Amino acid sequence: MKKKLLISLGTVGVVVIAGVASAGIVVYNSCGYDERTGNYLYDGNKVAAHGTMDAAMECALQGMLPDIVIDRLGMYGDEEAQREGTRIYYTDKQKKEELESKKK
Repeated sequence: MKKKLLISLGTVGVVVIAGVASAGIVVYNSCGYDERTGNYLYDGNKVAAHGTMDAAMECALQGMLPDIVIDRLGMYGDEEAQREGTRIYYTDKQKKEELESKKK
């Protein structure tokens, strides 16, 4: 079971990274979430209580997803939303580990 999950996460990660690279998404210093509240900030000064799973994945790909957001990923959704939350969590964790290893 865990092996299948890791293979699935790895496959999804490769697909997502390839999609991001081909789309030419620009990496910013901030991913849109308020670090303290976890609110999603958009259009300059508008606030949403939660961002989308896509917004969370964009932050995770940068290793910038705040812990407060990680803690609630998939919390209110069905099984698919929970699986997506798990994928986002591991994507963020892996990127943070990569960034940390580059600092050493």
